Amino acid sequence: MNRNELENINPDIFTRMPDREFTEEEFEIENLPIDQREVFDHIRDIKDPEHPMTLEELRVVELSSIELYKILSRKKGRKVMKSIAINHGNFVDDKANYCHVQFTPTIPNCSMATLIGLAIKVQLLRLLPARFKIDVIVTPGTHNSADAINKQLGDKERVTAALENMHLHAVINECLLFPEPQFIPRFVERALEETNKSEHQKVRYIQHSRQHIESYRRWRDIIYGDEKKWKSSLAYNV
Repeated sequence: MNRNELENINPDIFTRMPDREFTEEEFEIENLPIDQREVFDHIRDIKDPEHPMTLEELRVVELSSIELYKILSRKKGRKVMKSIAINHGNFVDDKANYCHVQFTPTIPNCSMATLIGLAIKVQLLRLLPARFKIDVIVTPGTHNSADAINKQLGDKERVTAALENMHLHAVINECLLFPEPQFIPRFVERALEETNKSEHQKVRYIQHSRQHIESYRRWRDIIYGDEKKWKSSLAYNV
């Protein structure tokens, strides 16, 4: 993009949080719970469609803007839901089935806001288990067209229709994928060698995407064959 076409020529840039460190012991845990930080790790390195920075570096997404809930009941036609907020630090078992993410465009008239929201939603639909209901909205008061954007992001049919546009789908994938190989822990390499699955398309996909590597649950499920737990695809599924 030509510099003269940039909407926000000089955005503020923020420091990246240290990477989360996982151990071999955590890798072996059968039911490692999905927490707020894991969701953040999935979306923090999404590339901004306008600038060569990540959503975290532009503070479009923050750890505090993510919530996980257990939905107890939902009535059709009503927005009222009974739910239990998950204690992100110390919950015992993995009961969450609702993920709520807010994102903050860098300027109130950002024309890329819908695209950014779609990228976040697609990433989480690909990576979180199928039981999750995923809501992505603009942080209240941060965009002039927040209501319209939120309506589109919350409409399953409109999201599906938007992603049937092959150009838009390609742009979103460019935001999600990182071309350079990333570090793979030695205990993961050993597991791959033992099972001879190093050429599995999902493993190769993960090897080229930093945010995927940080969730070792995905590795374990691939390596040991339980891929039904791992809702990930190079194609979009609503």
